[in-house]
Amino acid sequence: MNKKPRIKREQEPAAPSARERKQERKEKMSKGVKIVLVAIGCLAMLLSVTTMACSGFLNEATTEESYHLTGGVAATVDGVNITEDTVTKQIMSVRTAYGYGSDGSWAQYLVDNGLTPETYREQVIDSYANQYLQTQAINEYDASATDEEVESAWNDAVENSGGDEKSFIESLATYGYTESSYKESLRNSLELDKLRSAVASVDDPTDQQIVDYLNENLSTYNDARRSSNILISVASDATDEEKAEAQAKAQEALDKINSGELIFEEAADQYSDDTASKEDGGDVGWDKLTTFVTEYQDALSQLSVDQVSGLVESTYGYHIIKCTDYFHVDGQVSSIDEVPTEIRDYISNIVKTDAEGDAYTTWWNDYKEQANIEINPMPEDVPYNVSLDGVEPSSGSTE
Repeated sequence: MNKKPRIKREQEPAAPSARERKQERKEKMSKGVKIVLVAIGCLAMLLSVTTMACSGFLNEATTEESYHLTGGVAATVDGVNITEDTVTKQIMSVRTAYGYGSDGSWAQYLVDNGLTPETYREQVIDSYANQYLQTQAINEYDASATDEEVESAWNDAVENSGGDEKSFIESLATYGYTESSYKESLRNSLELDKLRSAVASVDDPTDQQIVDYLNENLSTYNDARRSSNILISVASDATDEEKAEAQAKAQEALDKINSGELIFEEAADQYSDDTASKEDGGDVGWDKLTTFVTEYQDALSQLSVDQVSGLVESTYGYHIIKCTDYFHVDGQVSSIDEVPTEIRDYISNIVKTDAEGDAYTTWWNDYKEQANIEINPMPEDVPYNVSLDGVEPSSGSTE
């Protein structure tokens, strides 16, 4: 978790990579489609696919349901059965959880998302198939995560959230996680990272590749400013007297900087409440690689290198800002030497991540293509099979 929340609203890159742009397009999917993916993803984390595969079935625990179950096999993945009841229970749990209990509301949901009972069923089956094949690949490429690795990732997550394990577990509960289920999600993430490294490893990008990417996205990175910050924090419920005291303290620091009594870095160490940045002389990095609160960004954009702002008030308190570096090119970048190290490293990571993503996608498509996946016809009497006759898309639907 970022240690500089007092001046940053988010720690999101200003310039999305190709993979991030693809993710943004995915996030524009309808609520309904996302429900399917989220539900399947959560379920996959809680199911022991390997154990089920050993018995020749992909199934979930038996529960008492009020709807009709048909029995039978919905699909097979390399000879492993996905039962029809598994698919039915998953779809019906989504219907119930998201308020599509009546046939009419369920039909409307399907039509609004360009789905039919058959295509929705295929999505669910495909998710189960993907999870099984991922587990199979993890075993084939010896990409399993050890308990020690999972525990280390858990400890890191707790530390990044503030270090209080009890509070962290309580916060997980608000998202539907228990300690056990979250650790399983960490295991899954670690194993997928290992699998990607095994099947989609790529070389670090060359200087020319970095330059080419930067030139393609120059409008995003040009005129980047690096800055240092001194923050005198003000609580959201502070009284007028407390605000005045904070302002006076900030003015005192600024006066000492302007008079030469203290250099900016010394003032940051003595005065700043931003505990993470004060250790680096107040350095908070490049504005094009993160996102600052509006007041901070507006003030920074007016500064030249080595110039110090006046007092800048934001919802976090009073800032004193120093512009410490500036990146600008006319035309295009011709040499990697023109690019600041931090921006170069940032773009290098983007280019490599995109290349790894493309390589993994190619590998995964080939791997899945080689699998023997057979989907059987949908039984007519499954409880989610409703008539869509006469149902028109709602206004604003994906259809």
